[in-house]
Amino acid sequence: MQQKSANNTKSSRRLAFQWLSAVINDGRSVNDILSRAEVSEGVGSKDISFAKQILFGSLRYFHQIKAILDQLLEKPLKQKDQDVWVILVMGIYQLRYMSVPDHAAISETVELCKRIKKPWASGLINACLRNYLRRVSEIETKLNHAKTFQTSHPNWIIRQIEDDWPERSQAILTANNQRAPMTIRVNTLKLARDQYLSQLSQHSISAQAHPLASDGIVLETPCDVFKLPGFESGQVTVQDAAAQLVVDWLDLKPEQRVLDGCAAPGGKTTHILQRQPSCQLVSVEMSETRLLRIEQTLERLGMQCELKCSDILELENWWDGQLFDRILIDVPCSASGVIRRNPDIKLHRKKTDIAALVEIQSQILRKTWQLLKPGGKLVYATCSIFKLENQLQIENFLSENEARVADLPKSIDGKLQPSASVGLQIFPGDLQMDGFYLCGLEKPS
Repeated sequence: MQQKSANNTKSSRRLAFQWLSAVINDGRSVNDILSRAEVSEGVGSKDISFAKQILFGSLRYFHQIKAILDQLLEKPLKQKDQDVWVILVMGIYQLRYMSVPDHAAISETVELCKRIKKPWASGLINACLRNYLRRVSEIETKLNHAKTFQTSHPNWIIRQIEDDWPERSQAILTANNQRAPMTIRVNTLKLARDQYLSQLSQHSISAQAHPLASDGIVLETPCDVFKLPGFESGQVTVQDAAAQLVVDWLDLKPEQRVLDGCAAPGGKTTHILQRQPSCQLVSVEMSETRLLRIEQTLERLGMQCELKCSDILELENWWDGQLFDRILIDVPCSASGVIRRNPDIKLHRKKTDIAALVEIQSQILRKTWQLLKPGGKLVYATCSIFKLENQLQIENFLSENEARVADLPKSIDGKLQPSASVGLQIFPGDLQMDGFYLCGLEKPS
């Protein structure tokens, strides 16, 4: 455990409780919550940072905390008292993982009961947390044999990773519980990457150029995007380095007709326009809300393209009948490669979801392949590490369609250890990247 430090304010814990309850009890995603978050007046940036630390940490180690609480509680709390259970999760997280003094973690956690108008639970929470401190060694010795506790992952994800990548499974599970770096992409239409690195240095922001993504920069410490010089004027945008590799696979040429088939949140749309401003880009997104965010990103970066609000499979709603030179489909997936960035995936994603996702991916791949010109290239991408969604999906497609697997881009070839039977599988933490899969497919002329 880390050395204990000073206490934080009550407002930050109340905020963390509201967010965590929305994830655990209401099934909402962290991204959705934080993108819509309305913070009360008087809640400072340090309070928000502390609340986010509790939110992400409680979700990252949820399966360990749940196992501990199962040992501490004589019987499960009633459904109507799940908010009390969330408070207990927060309390155990602070005691086990944070540099908060024990007395402050306990007293402030107990205080939350009064703030949610359940003062009756104060005694329960106080006793439960103090019991944990007394029995911590006994409890952890008892639980340490269980992989769910060791890795803080649900059993089905552990088994899937072990089946797919037996030699790398432990490294993947460990990486999933680490904090993801903040990576940004320089808008090279406005300035060069080296120029922006100089700006960061002038603002005392430590960063380094990414070794693989030629427009990417990794910050030493994550920060509020609005503290980045030139963010509001479109000099940079936030995008993981693995996702930035897509444009290299597309091998874009001037004036080409290009489709971004699953466009939100817009990072790849804007990167395509950054690389080839003269391309005729059509970006399709079925969610009106997410399409609005793409529009806002385009406006901030000073770019424009043809946006279509539609399910990509419903061609009659958006396609004009003209074939494309290049197609990108970053398809809906399990998001198993970005668990470290979105730890709520471990709570929300179910094993039974995978078959339906694989079917949707297959439909999108086959439908958009019909829209590709002879001699054109389609890039299939996911933020997954599961073989069913990646190499096995492509192998199945190749068995039924005449297509050639494109060579790795020269900028990438030899810089990552090959692991997939076809395409490129990136694992969480590889060169500071998220887990990601890429495969280029060329249609015969």
